[in-house]
Amino acid sequence: MASHNTSVKTRYISWVDIHKALITLVNRMSSTFKPDVIIAVAKGGLIPARIVSDLMGVDEIGYIEVKFYKAIGVRSEKPFIKYLAIPQLKDKNVLVVDDVVDSGRTIQLVIDTLSSHAPRQIKTLVLFLKPWSTYTPDYYYEVANEWIVFPWEICESKKEGVDSDAQEYRDLSTGCL
Repeated sequence: MASHNTSVKTRYISWVDIHKALITLVNRMSSTFKPDVIIAVAKGGLIPARIVSDLMGVDEIGYIEVKFYKAIGVRSEKPFIKYLAIPQLKDKNVLVVDDVVDSGRTIQLVIDTLSSHAPRQIKTLVLFLKPWSTYTPDYYYEVANEWIVFPWEICESKKEGVDSDAQEYRDLSTGCL
C-alpha cells in the first residue's frame, strides 16, 4: 500500500458539486461549441464525460487511457497512452473531457493523438485546472491548488492514506475493501 504525501493538501468534491460544476460548464460551452463526439480521458474523465454526454445529448463517446501518476502527487517521467477506444473523428467536433489538468502534459498528449485522426475541431473541458499547468483547457470550472478527491476514487484515495472531514467521503469510504 502506498502512503499519502501529507504535505499535499486535499479537497473532497461531492457528487452534487460535480453535477453543478458540469451543468455550469455545459451551459458556458453550449452557445459556442456543440460536440459530435466526446472523448473521456481515463480514468478520471470517464464519469464527467458520461455526465456531459447526458447533459448535452451526445451519444457518441470514446476514451483514451493515459497513465502519468504513480501515487497521489507522484508523477512518472512522462505520460503515455495505455489504451485507445475512439469512434471515427474525421471532420467531427470533438470534446475531450477530464477531471483535472495538472501539468498539462496528459491532455496535450491526448490532443496530439486525436489530431492525427483529422477532426474538424478539438475542444477541452475539465472540472479543475492547476495554476501551474502549461495547458489551459477551453472550458474549466475552477483553478485549484490542492489535490482534488472525487467520489469515484474514494477507495483509491483511502488506500493512499487520504482522509477527509467530508461526511460523504467518510460514509462512502466504509465500503472500501
